[in-house]
Amino acid sequence: MKSHTSTKVRRRCDGKPRRGWVAWAGCAAVTAVLGLVPIDAHAAGQIWAEPASVKVQPGTSPKSARTARLSAAMNEFEAFQIGIHADGSAVKGVRARASDLTGPGTISASAVQLYRQDFLDVKQPSGGIGQAGRWPDALVPAIDDVVGEPRDAFPFDVPKGESRAIWVEVLVPPNSTPGVYHGSVHVEGDGLSEEVPVELEVFNFQLPSTPSLATAFLAFSGNVCRAHTGSSGCGSDEAAADLLARYQQLALDHRITLPNIFVLRNEGNDWSAFDKVFGPLLDGTSPTRLSGAKMTSAQYTWSRDLGTYGAFARHFRDKGWLDRVYDYAADEPPYGGEWSDIATHAQQAKAADPDLRVLVTTNVDLATEHAVLGDLDLMVPIVNHMESPAAPFQGDQRPKYDSFVAQGKTLWLYQSCMSHGCSFGGAEPGTSWPSYMVDVSAVRNRLMQWADFRANVTGELYYETVLAYSGDAWSDQYQFSGNGDGTLFYPGTPSRIGGQTDIPLPSIRLKMIRDGVEDFEYLSLVSRLGDDEFARRVASEVLPTLYQANQDDPSKIEEARQKLARRILELRSDSTDKPGAPTALAESGSPRSSGSGSLGTGGCGSS
Repeated sequence: MKSHTSTKVRRRCDGKPRRGWVAWAGCAAVTAVLGLVPIDAHAAGQIWAEPASVKVQPGTSPKSARTARLSAAMNEFEAFQIGIHADGSAVKGVRARASDLTGPGTISASAVQLYRQDFLDVKQPSGGIGQAGRWPDALVPAIDDVVGEPRDAFPFDVPKGESRAIWVEVLVPPNSTPGVYHGSVHVEGDGLSEEVPVELEVFNFQLPSTPSLATAFLAFSGNVCRAHTGSSGCGSDEAAADLLARYQQLALDHRITLPNIFVLRNEGNDWSAFDKVFGPLLDGTSPTRLSGAKMTSAQYTWSRDLGTYGAFARHFRDKGWLDRVYDYAADEPPYGGEWSDIATHAQQAKAADPDLRVLVTTNVDLATEHAVLGDLDLMVPIVNHMESPAAPFQGDQRPKYDSFVAQGKTLWLYQSCMSHGCSFGGAEPGTSWPSYMVDVSAVRNRLMQWADFRANVTGELYYETVLAYSGDAWSDQYQFSGNGDGTLFYPGTPSRIGGQTDIPLPSIRLKMIRDGVEDFEYLSLVSRLGDDEFARRVASEVLPTLYQANQDDPSKIEEARQKLARRILELRSDSTDKPGAPTALAESGSPRSSGSGSLGTGGCGSS
């Protein structure tokens, strides 16, 4: 890591950072940026600040950086880590607490979340891309952000000669005044007491609570119930609904949607029980930290008879939810459904309501070959088929989908075990796709949404998020030759993490996905403000092709985010300087719009 001297950030009245701003790894836009402060070699343990996009393993060597510098838009999450290395002896009883952040205003310590990191012991590497060893993944909160109960994050011990890390995460309030804020995180243990300074720069623009990138990250309710209650049905539909709503709440705060978590499925006309639990999640009135966040997709999970279809369509249309609904007609046909069934399912859906969308995971070549292209409203090709170094998908395949999109239809993207090799011994030679596996770099976990932007799609699907819940997700997540394939959460049972209420826990990979969605938002804001060419050039610098994601160093992403943040502020300034120009951009009405977003109207930041 290149060393930099800590400097004060100089500011302009419009909230823009000056071009000479010194940051970790090359002027990061929204990342942990680390300054130099000498480590006390005589302390029981060594403390350092680490970017969120680096996984701290037991053998990670301590760094010299001690100050965490963050930058973020309003209504954006940003995180860093505090590394702790035990030298001559173990460091026992480690705990931490955060202060308020003060500057042009005050960001309360309640906006700062602290987590302990737990390891997954990887014995078999993921395909041809992973590495065996202990990898940090599960995040146990000090106070959870679902029901607000204290949990058993602290204290913990650091064994002699090993490293651990505390995850520190800030949500910048949407009404924050732009400028530079200062605070600290105090870390203590036996023979250890350290203050880690934190500097946060708040940019003069705001991210929407509901992302412009639609997502459908599926979660099998039976696995959730089994992991928390021992029963595939949680004992009752009401208990299952309450638990699944907690999962959806945490998902929305990570800017993804679990589209198939619906229980209390009404087969008639009484939707009151369903609406009570799931209505707030669809309407944006649930108690999420991202105020107003709503589901961007909803999967039809009811029976396919016309009466049920019709009752569902009428209710969802009346509630204003139908434009987010899709019927998953076939998954990777012919493996997860027959080609011949797609037309039948499409006819059933359209008979209930012409606007009920039909989704199939396939590519345009296969859909054309099997004469189903006209039946599809939402096509989801695998990322490996959108661009590859070799035939039959060599080069950029995106132009093949232009006519499909021009008809007003929707194009998403997904990744699968093909990115690491499924059960076939390894990934395609010469490729390094974005990956959600545990035993790859955090940067690689974050790059799928850059691929989404580069491929000019408006959404992303992931087939499962709780697959390992059928066993013990805390000890083994090896599925389809990948560690973490199909699992992004951990079951937070009171017996495991303390507290009184069962909750989902996030993984570091889920945090990286949220960072990726926020990256997508930056790219989309630049494009929507009128400089699509700039956004696409920056995206290509980070991800030259969809299959070149083998990156460990976060500096390239951070440099790109700084460029994007600066360009957003420049474009916003140009827009508001014009006579009669609006002072803010409102969110688009549809969460499926590829460019929705908002720009804040906060006052000048000053030094």
